[in-house]
Formats: sequence, structure tokens, C-alpha cells
Amino acid sequence: MKKIAFLLIAALFCGTLSVYAQQDDDFFAPPDYRQIQRNIEDIPSSFFYPRLMSRFEAGDPTMSREEMRHLYFGFVFQPEFVSFDVSQYNRSLADVLRNETLSDQDIVRVSRYAQALLAEDPFNLRALNALLFVHVRNEDMTEYARIAWQLHFIQNAIGSTGDGMTPETAFFVIRTAHQYDMIPVLGFQFSGRSRTFRTGNIFTRNRQTISVLSVTPNAFGVERVYFNITPSREGLFQYYADDEANVK
Repeated sequence: MKKIAFLLIAALFCGTLSVYAQQDDDFFAPPDYRQIQRNIEDIPSSFFYPRLMSRFEAGDPTMSREEMRHLYFGFVFQPEFVSFDVSQYNRSLADVLRNETLSDQDIVRVSRYAQALLAEDPFNLRALNALLFVHVRNEDMTEYARIAWQLHFIQNAIGSTGDGMTPETAFFVIRTAHQYDMIPVLGFQFSGRSRTFRTGNIFTRNRQTISVLSVTPNAFGVERVYFNITPSREGLFQYYADDEANVK
């Protein structure tokens, strides 16, 4: 099953994955939150967070794999990070997109709600997908290309962390909503069944929260996909900040 998952991801991330695989034999690697925090706070570093975010927003195609990972996983250390997705704009966006046909006014509303969601979570895959639709409708291929690159960027950052086939090789995500949005990217359909469990011990400082999403029957024989959602459930960003302070 791990081989199947690798092939799926390879197909999805084909060009980028092949380049990364040649550069780094250990393509799948869980994020090192301690090191990421140190790097993104280092002003002269290419990983300095404001610099990474500016390049991401501009759609800079020269960003490396590690820069991708530092931006996505480093967001948990930013003051605006909120672990749970409780935005009022989720329902508003979903309600508009349920319409069989969208008027010009609907398109304006989709754009407004999507932008509001991205102001809260710059890695919101649903909002980015909605903007793709808006830019196609408006025939703005420049913005379409920028948003498509951002989507690819986020998917690669998540896909670089594991194969999703076991708890030990789970995909890492920083918000629970991101795991549901990754299921169709992997070529699966969520069955509606999910569960979570914890590994490790709170007293040993290695507590992890794993989410298991069951998928509908598919040609690959995959029954479930595992995600590490620890930042959303354990306050990992604060834990590592405190831990680093203690080390110093």
C-alpha cells in the first residue's frame, strides 16, 4: 500500500517530486518544528518568515522544497495562527457554490469570501480552489497561474512529509481542514468516517495526534489515509516555543 501511495503522489506532483527525489534521497520527512522555528526567526536566513510569505504571495516559482516546508509548517509559530477552522465565511462560500449557475454577483461574493478565508488561513485549499474558478470566469490567466502555483506549493509541502499509509508515515497538516481537502487531491473520496487517536505520552513530550480518514472503495485498494494533526490538537506551536526557551 505504501508503494501505491507513493505512485499516487508521484503522479500528482510529478515534475516537482522527481526533481526533489533526485536532490534528496529522503523525500518523505516529517517536519522538524524546533529547527523550523529557529530558521524562520533568523533574519539573514532565506527561511526568514516574512520573506517566505512575500515570495509565496507573489507566486515565486523559484522557492525550494525546504522553503515550502518552512513556510507552511512555520505558520504555526505566527501570532495569527488559529488551530481550529471556525470561520463564518466557510458556510457563506459553500452556500454560494451550491448554486447550479453562478451570476456575476455570485462570482463577486465567491471572491470576497475566499479572500476573507485566506486572510485567516493563507493555506486554505478550498478558498484557493474557489479563486481558481473566479479567475477562469474572469478570464484572468495571470492570477489563475499564481493561485494554481500556490495550491501546488501547499500540496507538495504536505506530500513531502509521508505517504499517509500508516500512523508512522502520516501526512502532516497544520489544520484539520487541510486533511479533508487533501483526500480528493490524492484521488480518493472521503467516506464520511473518521477517528483520531494519540500516540506517545504527554509526560515524555512526544505526544502526537493522528487522524484516520476512511475513503470509499477505489482501484488502488486503499481503505484509509493517516494524517498527523498534532498542531491543531496539542498546541504544538506553543509547546515547542516553550521547550526551546527552556533549552536556552
